[in-house]
Amino acid sequence: MGRLTLDPLRRAKVRRRARHALAVNPAEFDARVELARDALARGRPASALAMTEPIVARADGAAEVLRLHALALLGTGRAADAEAAFRAALASDRKESESRLGLAVALFEEARFAEARKEIEAYRAGRPGDARGSWAEAAIRFREGGDGAPDRALASLRELVAEQRIKPGYARRRDRRWAVKARLALASRHPPEKAGVLRGSV
Repeated sequence: MGRLTLDPLRRAKVRRRARHALAVNPAEFDARVELARDALARGRPASALAMTEPIVARADGAAEVLRLHALALLGTGRAADAEAAFRAALASDRKESESRLGLAVALFEEARFAEARKEIEAYRAGRPGDARGSWAEAAIRFREGGDGAPDRALASLRELVAEQRIKPGYARRRDRRWAVKARLALASRHPPEKAGVLRGSV
C-alpha cells in the first residue's frame, strides 16, 4: 500500500490533474483513485468516500481500491462496513498488509478486542518494527482488559521505542510521530485508548 510521499506542491499538481480528468469524465476511474488517495492523506475521509463509492463495484476486486474505500468508511465512523471492505481487500490479496492493519483497527472500533489482537499480531509478524503496528497493539492490549492489561500495553510501547533506536534514519523520521507519542505515554504511564493509526496511510 505505502504512503503518499509526494511533496505538497507535487501533490497539488496531481490533484489538479485528477480533478480536471474527473470534470471531463465523471466516471474516470484512475482520477477517482488518485483523489481518494489524496483526500485520505489530507485527513478527509468523507471526500475519499465520495470518490470510491462509485467505483468499488467496477474495481474488479482491486485490493487497493477496496482498501481506500475501507479507509474512507472507517474514517467516517462506519467500522462494520470498513471491516467487510478490508476483508474483501485481503481476500483479493493476502499480502495487503495495510488492509490487515486497517482490519485490526476496524475490529478495535467495534470493541471486538480479542479478534483485533489476533489481526494486529498477524500484521506485526509480517511487518516487524512498524511503529503504527506497535501503537495499535498497545491500544488493543489495553482495551482488551484483564489482569495486567496496562502493563502489556506499556510493554508494546517500550518495544516501539526500542525498535526506533535501531532503524535507519529515514525510517525513524517516518515513524517519529508514533515514537514521540509512545515516549509521552510511557512517561505518564498512560497506555493509548485509541488505535487510530490510519490517517495519512494510503
